[in-house]
Amino acid sequence: MELSRIKEAADRFGTPLYLFDLDCIRDRVQRFRDAFKGEIGLTYSMKTNPFLTLEMSRQVERIEVCSMGEFRICRDLEIPAEKLYISGVLKIRDDLMEILEYGQDTARYTAESPLQLKMLSEWADAHEKTLRIYPRLTNDSQFGMDEDTILGLIKDRKNYPHIEFAGIHFFSGTQKKKLKKHEKELAMLDAFFERLHEEAQFEVPELEYGTGFAVSYFEDQKKKEEDLRDPEHLEMFRRMVQDMKWKGIVTIEMGRAYAAECGCYVTTALDIKENNGNAICLVDGGIHQLNYDGQIKGMYRPQMAVIPADEPCERAQKDWSIYGSLCTMNDLLCRSFPETIGLGDRVVFFKTGAYSFYEGMSLFLSHELPAVVLFGEKDGFIRARDQIQSYTFNMAKY
Repeated sequence: MELSRIKEAADRFGTPLYLFDLDCIRDRVQRFRDAFKGEIGLTYSMKTNPFLTLEMSRQVERIEVCSMGEFRICRDLEIPAEKLYISGVLKIRDDLMEILEYGQDTARYTAESPLQLKMLSEWADAHEKTLRIYPRLTNDSQFGMDEDTILGLIKDRKNYPHIEFAGIHFFSGTQKKKLKKHEKELAMLDAFFERLHEEAQFEVPELEYGTGFAVSYFEDQKKKEEDLRDPEHLEMFRRMVQDMKWKGIVTIEMGRAYAAECGCYVTTALDIKENNGNAICLVDGGIHQLNYDGQIKGMYRPQMAVIPADEPCERAQKDWSIYGSLCTMNDLLCRSFPETIGLGDRVVFFKTGAYSFYEGMSLFLSHELPAVVLFGEKDGFIRARDQIQSYTFNMAKY
């Protein structure tokens, strides 16, 4: 986005401000489509940036939904059930029943455990509807199930008359910087699918694969690291998928790879000073509103820019430390920013379209904010705050 457009937004809406470029994310989706030549489907992980959910529902095949808050965003946005891919490590029965009422046999569902499969199967039997289920293969974390467990469930599929095992879901982590990692994972999946064929007489129809293509956020990274999302690397990835012995539908699940470049965080320089030779610029906002993956107390410089204020003021070219407005020494956004800055200038942080905009982890995944209760032997329980649903904070309806 041009700096003039960013300035226009800041002047109109004030700062601090998150600004997301819809044209940018549409372009990013098209780049993937062009690279994959119609051979690989696209899923958007809405946890990356829920404000882009409505737009991305128009651009990709599916929206991955990982919590009740995220589901309620999709429901309130009236996103069709056939677009929803219901995932998430923990599915509580009551929540799952609410989701099933909307998704019915049109949405797709992961099974993270035998218990989740049992709950899904019970609903399907009671309603005599066939659900499309994707058992999730673990990456040796709390997510999903191991090979033996999935194999056992699929071998026992006759006991799930209203369950269609529509594919396997696999996600092993984010910010993968080498295609070798994908090559190793695809080989492992190939071998597992062959095992399912031999031991359970089951042909896996589809692979839902969370690729985790890395994004470089900082200036030094930009010079050193390859971008796996460039056409050459995407072509290599497409060929890796093509070369699998298993032949079926492949859909890749991404968030950061689409959204990172489409966002910026705009602040205003409201105080400048020098402490013992250190140039300090204080901006509105702070680390509670800006978080880069891998950022350590401002040690790395993100891609940034300064937009001069309209009003004339004294500006200085210095190596600035950019701090936010919080009363903590940790509120350091950038330790070394060699630019000319004056009071009222806009300081812009780029590549904030994915994750970095969450105002602290409390709003991540649009989960509820906990109730707050006080207690004393004399006073008993005092309700200071009710549980608050946060999903309405993370939704753009337009």
